Formats: sequence, structure tokens, C-alpha cells
Amino acid sequence: MSAVVIRTVQCAASIRTLLAAVTLAAGALPSFVNAQDVPKSQPVATAPAPRTTLPLKLAPRPTKSAITADDLMTRLYIFADDSLMGRDAGTEGSFKATELLAREAKRLGLQPAGDSGTFFQTLPLKSKKVDPMSSFIAGGASLELGKEWGFMSGSTMTFNDTPVVFGGVMGEQSLLPAEQVAGKLVVLTVPASRSALQQALEGNVDVPAGASGIVLVLPQQAAGYVGYVLSTGLFVDDPAFGGPRLIVGATVMSKLFTSPSSELKAGTVGTSVNVKAILDVVPSPFPARNVVAILPGSDPKLKHQYVAVGAHSDHVGMSRRAVDHDSVLIFNRIVRPGGAENDDKMGNAEQFTQINAELAEMRKSSPTRRDSIFNGADDDGSGSVAVQEIAELLSTMKVKPKRSTLFVWHVGEEKGLWGSKFFTAHSTVARDSIVAQLNIDMVGRGSATDVTGISKEGQDLRGGPDYLQLVGSRRLSTELGDLVESVNKAKTHNLLFDYGMDANDHPMNIYCRSDHYEYAKWGVPVTFFTTGGHSAYHQLTDEPQYIDYPHMERVAKLIADVAQELGNRPGRPVVNQAKLDPRGVCKQ
Repeated sequence: MSAVVIRTVQCAASIRTLLAAVTLAAGALPSFVNAQDVPKSQPVATAPAPRTTLPLKLAPRPTKSAITADDLMTRLYIFADDSLMGRDAGTEGSFKATELLAREAKRLGLQPAGDSGTFFQTLPLKSKKVDPMSSFIAGGASLELGKEWGFMSGSTMTFNDTPVVFGGVMGEQSLLPAEQVAGKLVVLTVPASRSALQQALEGNVDVPAGASGIVLVLPQQAAGYVGYVLSTGLFVDDPAFGGPRLIVGATVMSKLFTSPSSELKAGTVGTSVNVKAILDVVPSPFPARNVVAILPGSDPKLKHQYVAVGAHSDHVGMSRRAVDHDSVLIFNRIVRPGGAENDDKMGNAEQFTQINAELAEMRKSSPTRRDSIFNGADDDGSGSVAVQEIAELLSTMKVKPKRSTLFVWHVGEEKGLWGSKFFTAHSTVARDSIVAQLNIDMVGRGSATDVTGISKEGQDLRGGPDYLQLVGSRRLSTELGDLVESVNKAKTHNLLFDYGMDANDHPMNIYCRSDHYEYAKWGVPVTFFTTGGHSAYHQLTDEPQYIDYPHMERVAKLIADVAQELGNRPGRPVVNQAKLDPRGVCKQ
């Protein structure tokens, strides 16, 4: 699952936290014997430490047609192995992961539905290097690159004496007539929310017709992220990801307009600016690829409609520096039960005393293991292999579902929903032929010791033996939400659904943070299946040995039955709720 951008309206402490949220990877943990000066403001955790008897490595075995815990385990130990180096999009590890997925899709007899008769839909991923001689002069003042301004573009941008015009708030802006923006840079202020900030930095923000480009003004709380767009070397060069944009800090507004920001109205013309944003662009050394496959339906008419089942294949890669795996495991469980969601928690003296004691006990039976790989077993190895198991089950049925099943393993979800954004903008099947999308992201945990999220009111949510979170299942189609409930009951899966993370205005904004959203914004009914968060979220400790495979089997079987019900029912789920603006800012 994609990491949060900002936790409230305040920014996190570093650019690295912004999307990868790999806070403990950047260096060694603090000494567990020198914690006397840490504040005593946080309670000591009392939940028992999760234990596992599963091995660190597992020899692969042949899989069966049925969905089983053993098959899921075999698949996940392969897919989340160290050899795939954390599967970061645009790297060798991600390339290898997509090779594995395509090879298995071919073995299962699925039809390729990517580019040119292949299983791959390749994103136009490119690498950029920003020239430090880039310049931005506004109101006679030269802005500091990386601190006061940054830019996103597929090529060098030059603006000479180009006037700016205020367009309003991003996502709520007035549609100024073409003649009013012609030849100008349109300035939009970015709302102080995590979804708006993610949209501004890596989402689709359209350039108004006739305008030369856009200038996005980040809120004061997010000033530290102006340089983020310069620090990310990889980007998707596609119109679906927005046009050329300049990113500036809030203080720059006074250089663009003579009137205070609070008095500006849409259409107000400001100063003229001179910009030279210089960069070298080359293709990424390793392609970023969606893996797309189809199981044709058995009904001559309905086979041209699709039930989409998806997950994301990527994770967040590797740390530059190896740290002690067990220290991270214990530290996060006690101090950061939400993993990267709690990266602002540093621990207190009592907690470090408990950490020391548990680590000393662990050292009696296990030696120190240095670790630098974010294996992403749960996020989202669990979803990726669950999709494989569902594909194997459906492909071996004597009578296939009437509708076709569209399997998509999206790439780059951790980068800002890259793969699903690209696929839905350039779908290899007719987009309106997709009757529903079932998204599987992090379905390998959810025990009673896991903090799976928080309620809208801020109370911890915890898992259990029958636990499963659902998000978005009734946001477009109440019929789809009812169908998932009825399948769970009729097929005696007996899972207990937690809708706590699906509340409107939930501060964690989960509905906007995984691949289902890119389908929902185009009017496709979705359900996001997840067992929720935990202390290994975006951490080095998200490994196959900590996954609950019997629980994961139950979740995968439920989703397979939902997919079959959707594939065989006479009509598609009726969309009876308000549709989203596909170019607007996602708000849960």
C-alpha cells in the first residue's frame, strides 16, 4: 500500500518519509542501552511479541489448482525473496518480479493482454537529472532551486517574461476561459491535505487549455517538499500524469502577486517570470511494467465484459545501509505498531528497557542478522500471490465464469499509483467494459497483535482470527457492497468485515492510497480487500516468515468467490452513488 504523504496537515520530518516511509533503514537504531534521556510520554506496549516457527527460506513446491495456504506460502517465499531486492519500480528487482508473474500467467494458460501480444504493459518511465543552473526569477528576485522552487517535466522548460494568472485552489479552481490563460502560467494553491499534496507532487494536474503551464503553490506546512520533485530521479512521462508544472513554496506568492493571497480572485494577473528549468532525460535502465492477463469468459456475449482482479507487484526497494533485523522488529512492535505510519514516534526510556530485555532474550537463540532489503511480503507480495492463486483456480475450472477475468499486477503503486493510473488511462480493454475491480493489497496479517489502523476518532483497530478490512465497496455501487457481504455469508467464509478505515473524512485516507482508486475515479465499482496495517508496514521486517498463510487462504477464497459471482450474474453492479471527477483530488 502506498505510504501517507502528510500525517495531518503537518509535514513529516524528511523527504524520504514522504512516499517510501523507510525511516529505520537510513541508519542504525539508537543504542538500546543509552535511552535514559528519552521522554516518558508514551506507554509501554503490552501486546505479546509475535512469534513464528516458519523458516527464513523455503524450498519451492508445485502448486495445486485449489487455493491453499501451502501454495500461497510457496509463491510468497519466491516473490518476496531477497534476490528480488525489494522490487522497487524501475529497478532490476521489479523487472525480475514482473518476469516471474508473466511466466506464471503463461503457464496457467492465461491470454496476454499487454502491449503487442505480450503480458507486459510498459510505462514510459524515464530518469532525469536536474541541472543546478536552472533558474526562476519572479518579481525581480531569483528563487533558490530545491528550497523555493522545483519542477516536473519530461524536458527542459523555458519561460521568458511569461505572466502568471491566479486560477484558484487546485481541485476546486474556476475554469478560466482560454483567452484569459493564453500564454500565461496558471497559479494554483494546493490544499493542506495529504491527498492534495500527493496529487500535486506526483498525480495528474491538468494544464488549462491555452495556458503555457501551471505553478503549484504548496501550503506553508509542506514547504520542505518543494525539492521532492527534484530528488526523485524517475518519473512517468505521460499526459495522464499531468502537464509541465512548477512547484513553489507559499512564500513565493508575494513575489508573484502584489495583493495578499487572501485577496486574490481567479483571473487576477500577476508579475511576469523568467524560468529556465533544465534537465537531462534518459529512459530508465529497467522498465516499469504492468503484467496484464485475461481468462476468457465462457458466455459468447458476456465474455466481452471483465471482472478485474489486481494487486501491485512493487515495493520500496533496499536501504543503503544494513541494520539489525531483530532490533527493528522489536523496536517497531513496541514503539511503532503502525510501522511507517508511526514514524514520528521515537520511543521513551521505559520502552527501551523493554526493547533491551526482549532483544537480550532473542539473542539467546538467534544470532544478529544484518538486513537491508524491504522484502514487501505483505505489501504487496501477499496480494500478488493471492491473485496468482485465484488465477490458477479459475483457469482450471471446467466451466469458466461467463464474464472474462482481467488480472492486472500493477507496478509503481508505492510511487503514487503509477501502474493503475497508467493502465486506466491506457486500458488494454475498453474501460467501460470493466464491471468491477477487486483490489488485493496487504492480506497476509491481521492478527490480534496487529494494530491494523485507527478509527476515524483515533482509536486503535486490531485484527483477529476472522479479520478483514473492506474499503470502498459501497462508495460507487451499494449493490457491490451487498454482494461481497452475501458471498461471505452464503459461501460460509465467515470473515468479520471491519469498515472502520472506510469512514468518510478518515484521516488516513486509505481509499485514495491503493490501486482501486484509479479504477473508481473512472466510475468502475471497486472493493479494496486488506487485513490492514502492522508494525512491519514499509519496514525491513515485512518478510514471508511473519505471514499468516491459513488466514490469507480464507481471504483469497472469499475474493475468488466474489469474482465468480460477479462473473456469472446476469447484470453488472449498478453504479448508484455519485461518480468522482477523474481529474480531481481524491478525498475519502
